[in-house]
Amino acid sequence: MKLLPDLPVIEKLLYTGFIFLVGLGLLSAEAYTYFTIQGVDGKPGISMQDLVVHYYGNRSSSKLQSMLPTMMSMAQVPAQEKPKMVAAVNHWIANGESRSDYEKNVRPLINASCLKCHTIGMPNIGTFDLLKTQAKVDMGMPYSAMLMNGMIHLTTLGVIFLLAGWIFLRTRSSKGVKIFFVAIPFLAFFIDFAGWFLTKQSPDFVWLVLIGGIFSCPVVLLGMAISLYQIWLLKGSEHGDRTQPLTP
Repeated sequence: MKLLPDLPVIEKLLYTGFIFLVGLGLLSAEAYTYFTIQGVDGKPGISMQDLVVHYYGNRSSSKLQSMLPTMMSMAQVPAQEKPKMVAAVNHWIANGESRSDYEKNVRPLINASCLKCHTIGMPNIGTFDLLKTQAKVDMGMPYSAMLMNGMIHLTTLGVIFLLAGWIFLRTRSSKGVKIFFVAIPFLAFFIDFAGWFLTKQSPDFVWLVLIGGIFSCPVVLLGMAISLYQIWLLKGSEHGDRTQPLTP
């Protein structure tokens, strides 16, 4: 088969269009993943803990308990009243979030401090049902969402990796380099996908998600950049129909 520098212009345009559109799509996906996951541990930027919270969850407390200090500060709750509100919410959650306990101990504190904001363009957390949904412990991404995301990512990325790898096979590169850019993204995303489910069981496996994320789409993007460079910036051989054997 002809190598990329030797292709006719029409084929170069075809591969260039694919690389630009798919490359932009992969960059958008990477940006979406970053902005979705970063900061869930309460700190700016993305970290290993962000990945843990995303897949494993924050099982030390509920979303309501995690957000309560910020909510009290925004509501300007007096310092002497904050321990009382925290104790009331913790007691309510620890004892099963009963309606009677809510009406007796939690609702009066919320009505006095929080509803001045949460009744003006914000969710009315004074309702029992809404507050109860926020009192559940964060167990991370549910299995149903992981399976749905897996179905979408495995099929779409599988096709993208196939086409990007097929284009890269036509670069002037050594056999070892071609093996790396063709095989590693498939292996890396399998590791990433397996890491979702293993991290759901234990945070100790979060490094699989990190490694898989680094060596899947980013490697494909780098390979497409090399392909694009060779399409337009490498000089074609004297015999444009000559193939290059896959040797180091």
